[in-house]
Amino acid sequence: MKFDIQVNPGIKPWNVIAEAARAADDAGFRTFWTMDHLRGATMQAPTMPECFTQLGAIAAITSRINIGPLVVNVGNRNAGLLANASATLQEVSNGRHILGLGAGGGPNNAFAIERTTLGMVPPATMRERHAVLSAALDQFDAMWSPQRDSKFDTYPLPDPRPEIVIGVNSASLAMLAGERANGVNIRATSEVCDVALTTAIEAHKNSGRTDSFHVSVWDFFSEDLLSGKDPRLDHWVDIGVNTIILLMFNDIDVQAIARCEKWLR
Repeated sequence: MKFDIQVNPGIKPWNVIAEAARAADDAGFRTFWTMDHLRGATMQAPTMPECFTQLGAIAAITSRINIGPLVVNVGNRNAGLLANASATLQEVSNGRHILGLGAGGGPNNAFAIERTTLGMVPPATMRERHAVLSAALDQFDAMWSPQRDSKFDTYPLPDPRPEIVIGVNSASLAMLAGERANGVNIRATSEVCDVALTTAIEAHKNSGRTDSFHVSVWDFFSEDLLSGKDPRLDHWVDIGVNTIILLMFNDIDVQAIARCEKWLR
């Protein structure tokens, strides 16, 4: 089992985020994740930094740990701009970038206010939002292919291509993740967790691809998960989970991150 860590980047100033990233790098976490939101109130925080700007700075102060946003709402940016930002982060991190993607919620979702306030109204139906995500994946394929059309000749070409993990909340989106992405992620307490993950794993097998597939769940930071005391671990292993993402939501405890080294190394 691999362990990642995620922080709520709006609750602490940059110097604490930087300390947390360095501590996670030293402790042996696989990936340091942030978030993609537009206002702090969405995540019960006083502010919210733009994720790729902050991740670029994190890339400069770490050396081993992977970095990425979990997850980017594909509705927040033009797909080509998102491809450019991701490719740039892959370069400045020396290939340590993993791109988390999500379809976002509908216009009546509690999180939608951060977009509607800025005049960005989400598509009304789940099918439409999944189609936007699928179209973004098509755009990445077009812009990042070594055999890409000449019109993309001077756009950033990531080397290697960033792995993509799709955050899901339904079996239908999990199927898309299995078919087209390098991994799937879901909240550990979701009522559709088991069904979504098994759907994604089966879809990946049926896709004919031979690459490895990251199957991850996220839950709030707990040293019991790292130490092996949490009884859910055996079940997650049984259904194919290979990565647990630990979220520090209300606080960022740098010392607690550093303590994790005894389980990770």
